[in-house]
Amino acid sequence: MSEEKIDGMFDLAAYAFNAARTEERKERFKSIVRHSLNYGYFSEDVLTSQVICTPFKVAFHGISYQMAGIGCVSSYPEYRGQGGISTIMKQMLTKLASTKVELAYLAPFSYPFYRKYGFEQVFEQISYTVKAQDWPNVKAMSGKIKRVTYEEAKSVCQHIYSDLPNNQRGAVIRDAWWFNYTFGLDDKNQFALYEDELGNPQGYLIYQSSAERFVIKEWGYLTKSAFQSLVRFIGSHNGSSREFHLEIGFDGTNLSYLMSSPLVEMNITPFMMGRIVDLEGFLGKYPFAKGNEETYILKVEDEYGQWNEGIWKLCVTKSGQSFIRKLEQIPESLREDEMIVSTIQILTQLFMGYRTGSELRFYGKLGGNEDLIQSLDQRLVKGKPILSDYF
Repeated sequence: MSEEKIDGMFDLAAYAFNAARTEERKERFKSIVRHSLNYGYFSEDVLTSQVICTPFKVAFHGISYQMAGIGCVSSYPEYRGQGGISTIMKQMLTKLASTKVELAYLAPFSYPFYRKYGFEQVFEQISYTVKAQDWPNVKAMSGKIKRVTYEEAKSVCQHIYSDLPNNQRGAVIRDAWWFNYTFGLDDKNQFALYEDELGNPQGYLIYQSSAERFVIKEWGYLTKSAFQSLVRFIGSHNGSSREFHLEIGFDGTNLSYLMSSPLVEMNITPFMMGRIVDLEGFLGKYPFAKGNEETYILKVEDEYGQWNEGIWKLCVTKSGQSFIRKLEQIPESLREDEMIVSTIQILTQLFMGYRTGSELRFYGKLGGNEDLIQSLDQRLVKGKPILSDYF
């Protein structure tokens, strides 16, 4: 659907998500529609279901993948369960695969609902809620913090964000329009930058402040001084806010031990789901670790991606370069215990680094040859995938 359908799209989204139909909200909605592929399902010329698919690139351990951010999955209640979303998903995934988009992410309202389309949980978040009096008291560092406007902050935030190591594990490579959509359209957002003694920006903070809560929307820091200065700046608001709140991608560690009272309110929660859309393209570019030259046979199930389903031969060279092809003729002598057997959902968790092959095999999620799985584990990326953006 083009922007000509914006009124019907906006009405459906507003109804499905109980959102106010304000002009401000509609303009924001138009912004995402302009940059997206917009799928609709119609009954007698009435838009009954829709999905918005926004093209992005993601940084993944030194390489870049094409990624589709799936959002606004919605139907009018009287049309739910009639196949509209399934029809859209099938057409959309086919289109994405044909254009060599390797990955898709989405925020689920129901994890089981999206698993049937090949998605699986690959991201987590950790949140901290800290009473103002318990926020760490940090000494002043060299350099300075200055509060700035959005226009002054945006290029600095973009630069620092792209340099952060955690944003190389599947995070969005942010275009200017997306950063503006995410942070620039909310006038409650405030911005602060840290500059070192030479005037070089080394950290940023995007936040919202009220008497009840100081919310850290996002922060980034390239040096120890930047981190400590931002912590001190946040803590300086302990007289105007009762508590501080931070929610970030969970990388397997937490920061509570840095606080004088580590008994803070802290929660780890499931976040976005992901899916390998084009298995051949994804593994053909994958950053395998160096090692011995090895061959793996993968047996893959993918109900909504028939192009992925089947038996694949994956060869990984000593340098980490990979070659993959689907076997059109299966040798009669090939046994299942000579392969790695999985669904596309579990392969997504495995190759994105969310879980190891040995762990997935132990819990019955991954089948096949144990030695092959352990060998493959040694060649895969290390560190949980991390995502800050939301679609």
